[in-house]
Amino acid sequence: MSTVIQRAHADVEAGHPWMARDRLVSALQQRQDDEILHLLAEVHAQMGDLPAAGALWFATARDDERARAAIAAWRERHPGLIARWNSIPSPVRRHACTPELNALQDAASRASRARTGPEPQDIPAEAWWEKVVFGGGCLLSVLALVALIGIGLMTVMGWIWG
Repeated sequence: MSTVIQRAHADVEAGHPWMARDRLVSALQQRQDDEILHLLAEVHAQMGDLPAAGALWFATARDDERARAAIAAWRERHPGLIARWNSIPSPVRRHACTPELNALQDAASRASRARTGPEPQDIPAEAWWEKVVFGGGCLLSVLALVALIGIGLMTVMGWIWG
């Protein structure tokens, strides 16, 4: 992992923080490492994405003035418990190992079980049309299948009586 960290540092020093971010996110998929999480949070903060940095600093339980400001921005962007839990990168969620993450996971699970309807901040804006597109795609597939069967039957009947 030290090679990934060295390369990410080199990317930042070369003025390419997005390359460092992509490299670290990719490395995070393979292995969760506090050094990677801290550096990725720093890169997010440098790029001006305080909520993303705040999510990572919350996950690592970092507690200083800069981290508190980023965590506040993260909480502001994701006001619901479920939204906060889902905003934590999935490899970090899979290996929740800090008391803060475990508490957030438990609270989000309780909120998920307790709610009767979806909270607007927990549903992506495009979610309403996904069902329409899926339903329309299914309908078109069924209609195409019926048309192909009809054309096939007509062709076979033409061969038999033609």
